[in-house]
Amino acid sequence: LDPSADNTDTYAWTAKDAPGALTIAANWIPGEVPANGPNFFGWDDRARYYIHVDNTGDGRPDVSYRYQFKTTIRNKNSFLYALPGASGYGDPKLNVVQRYSVVEERHSYRRGRETTRERVLARGLPSAPPNIGPKTFPNYQVFADGAVRTLPGGTKVFAGQREDPFFVDLGATFDGINLRQLTGNQGQGKDDLSGYNVHSVVMQIPERLVTRNGKAVAGPDAHNAVVGVWSTTERRRLQVTGAARGRDRGGWVQVSRLGNPLVNEVVIPLGQKDRFNRTTPDRDAKLYGKYVVKPELAAVLNALFMVGAPENDRTDIVQALLQGIPDLNQHRGIDGPPAVDTLKINLGVPPSENENRFGVIGGDLAGFPNGRRLGDD
Repeated sequence: LDPSADNTDTYAWTAKDAPGALTIAANWIPGEVPANGPNFFGWDDRARYYIHVDNTGDGRPDVSYRYQFKTTIRNKNSFLYALPGASGYGDPKLNVVQRYSVVEERHSYRRGRETTRERVLARGLPSAPPNIGPKTFPNYQVFADGAVRTLPGGTKVFAGQREDPFFVDLGATFDGINLRQLTGNQGQGKDDLSGYNVHSVVMQIPERLVTRNGKAVAGPDAHNAVVGVWSTTERRRLQVTGAARGRDRGGWVQVSRLGNPLVNEVVIPLGQKDRFNRTTPDRDAKLYGKYVVKPELAAVLNALFMVGAPENDRTDIVQALLQGIPDLNQHRGIDGPPAVDTLKINLGVPPSENENRFGVIGGDLAGFPNGRRLGDD
């Protein structure tokens, strides 16, 4: 019921053009129709959007990046988002401008208490507007390129609307997994999200800024090679309809989170989703572990298709998604790592020259569940 705070997917991988960095794409606001004027989709000024990195494996954030947006309407007497021919962020023909700040939070934990140090990395960065069309934006690439910025320390950031990369026959999947083969990509599957957008925060962070010892990763066996990634959204505890942002009351509370694909959507049952969305990964094993080892989906698959999927004691799922695979993306130096819903990636594994969309199962160690690339199945 709150799309502008809804995490859709999170991706973390080592990109070919940035082998010494952690690349993260976190998406919000599902199912955005591109032709949605005059009130186009946008970030919510009254929310805080987060990307978190856990470099110790305990399911608690060690480094977080907080994004907050502010929307400016230059001409409040117009209904238009932009006038035809808008050419850039400084052009007064662009009527609605969303800008944002990035704050780095570094967390430390001692004797059960958390201490957070904040540092403002940037203010006033532009978010790419929706691509209204060629008459309004004759050269939309100017806006897209202008939304890519480099922060102090070398981190590159982007915020704005992008096409949703997730490939799924969404309607048929939840119609009793009634999958279809119609027009589509190479697999002949129907992609219900094709042509729909999301709002994305994309970061390329130098490894030394997110590892446990503040150093770059020497190789896949390095002590600091593995990090866990997830994204969240926060809102004020009390929000007053119609009030300005500053009139909200109470502290910030987490209302959404996303780590591994489909854990929130499919593994967590309806009666637990609100609690899952407000809790942190370090509590996952205690609160939600039973839903992973006895997944409802396995029983559904067996009832519909008699595929023989194991329905109990699914420790394989726990290891692949929640603990990490030993000698690949399991945190080093941890005996019996906790089960936490974070995307775990070994930053020492180089990008694949020939990517296999099945990732590790397909023999490609640089793919899911060792992180998650945009094209991973």
